[in-house]
Amino acid sequence: MSGPNTTGSDRDFALAGRVALVTGGARGIGAAIARRFVRSGARVAITRLDDAVSAAAAAALEAELGAAALLGVVADAADEDATAAAFAATSAHFGAAPDTLVVNAADVSKAPWQEIGVAAWDDMMAVNLRGAYIAARAAVPAMRAAGYGKILTIGSVMAHIGDPRALHYVTTKHGLIGFTRSLARAEGASGIRVNCVVPGAIASERHFEEGGKAELGRLSSLQALSVRGWPDDIAAACQFMASRAGDFITAQVLTVDGGWSNY
Repeated sequence: MSGPNTTGSDRDFALAGRVALVTGGARGIGAAIARRFVRSGARVAITRLDDAVSAAAAAALEAELGAAALLGVVADAADEDATAAAFAATSAHFGAAPDTLVVNAADVSKAPWQEIGVAAWDDMMAVNLRGAYIAARAAVPAMRAAGYGKILTIGSVMAHIGDPRALHYVTTKHGLIGFTRSLARAEGASGIRVNCVVPGAIASERHFEEGGKAELGRLSSLQALSVRGWPDDIAAACQFMASRAGDFITAQVLTVDGGWSNY
């Protein structure tokens, strides 16, 4: 889907004919994005880790959405060759290069900052920031050739607020905002829009597995809206940004947090 901006009724929320790649898309927010994109007409590839949990989740998602619409690829977000291979596999499977990239894969580990260690710090930077850079480098050439593309990074409300339990994680999520704004300016003339969607307290599988039900309840009390956020809330924002309805938006940060932060 290329060419200049459309107007009027053409600028809707549908994603028919689009090809998207969602990194870290087997579970949680990534899976919700893949699900919503497919149901809006897109064909979607997701990358996942090479482990049993991710494999089972990706298989279930493929069974739900259909192999014709969803492709699962094993790829470490920090691995340049694996990322390039994921893009190649997506193009081969769907017959077109991705015109939409969602940078969702992330290391989300926590520790008091003095206990993080340099190796753990480097690992976080590799997945969350190097991974975004690698994925964008892989996506941009085809988008430039088409004269159109969407890149969405998935941030965190903690980048606005800070979290003493996750200094390395918060640093990467704030870095993604700078990455997003700079890449948007660098590629705007190519017709590529780059934006960051920032989730607040989201009730994903990981939160429940880690016993986070009480924590989500505590965090919801900090919001203007006393309701829980769900992965599809983030997916809906991503659909808007990825669709033609969001074509005049770039270099922006859309915070979806129920009114927790004021940024």
